[in-house]
Amino acid sequence: MPDGYMTLMDLKNRLAPGDNAIASVAEIIAHENEVLDDIPWKRGNLITGDRHLTRAAMPHATVRKINEGVAPSVSKTEPHTDTCIELASMSVVDEKEIELSPEPAKFLLSENKPHIAILGEDFAASVFYGKDSGGIMGFAARYGKLPGNNTPKTSPANQVIDAGGAGTNLNSIYVVKWDAEEVTAIYPMNAKAGLQVVAQNNIHVPDKGDPAKLFLAHVTNYSWFVGLKVRDYRYAARVANIDMDALLTDEALRQKLFEYMIRAKNKIHHVTQGRVVMYVSPELYSWLEIAAFQKLNMALGYRDVTSDTRILTFSGIPIKRNDCQTEPETAVA
Repeated sequence: MPDGYMTLMDLKNRLAPGDNAIASVAEIIAHENEVLDDIPWKRGNLITGDRHLTRAAMPHATVRKINEGVAPSVSKTEPHTDTCIELASMSVVDEKEIELSPEPAKFLLSENKPHIAILGEDFAASVFYGKDSGGIMGFAARYGKLPGNNTPKTSPANQVIDAGGAGTNLNSIYVVKWDAEEVTAIYPMNAKAGLQVVAQNNIHVPDKGDPAKLFLAHVTNYSWFVGLKVRDYRYAARVANIDMDALLTDEALRQKLFEYMIRAKNKIHHVTQGRVVMYVSPELYSWLEIAAFQKLNMALGYRDVTSDTRILTFSGIPIKRNDCQTEPETAVA
């Protein structure tokens, strides 16, 4: 259990013995997506998500002298609700295929596995790019504005750094400090890791080519009730508007990018504590690997995790390739 919080695999291990199907689904989801290895999970306090208080203003301390008073100040909080969405997928397998297979259970699992994996892929994509104000609001949307002269100190915009790109191939670096209280995945209070699995045998299913014809199938419905809670905006930061085309040819931009990364990591609250990770697109990850190989920046390098595993790091912070970040982003203004 990294840094004292429960990952999806930890939740899977805590399920009751009778929940084998749910545990198996959780294990496949966790193994199929590297980002999900980092995310902590917490049960929400609502049947649909989690309601909590976010910090809107900090109190002020007074420098007090003997026989002098202390000026009153207040700490303001605002109620906020993060709602879980339902991700669903249905697997339909002809009963005859299962019957003719030499290993029916393995065959059924192989047919169902893509339907399970897509739940994890869709959730990871929502964590970064979800735009649902009534469900998952991803990091791109939460940190979707640049700071201005009149931006309040408590605004997430203060966590956004502009890399200056204005082309059509823009990307971002997201720096996230995962924390079971401040930035975490959530699931409804009465759900088992948010997962539900309903399997039925010998269900009459219409032929896609001719709906008037039916065949017997094994039908499995998978659903995952999940959400993202960000209580303290200081636990994430974003380097936005990175022009990937210019990065390949502009030496000045390449050097500036390392400066942006330093500034972004230093915007994270207590950056030296807890689980902090940088997420980049596959294209940007390749560029950073090349930069590490060429030793373009002393803060960029590798760290040995095991005898045969090394990870790319920047100032000691792991950098992970995030397959969700493959499409060009909209410019942040």
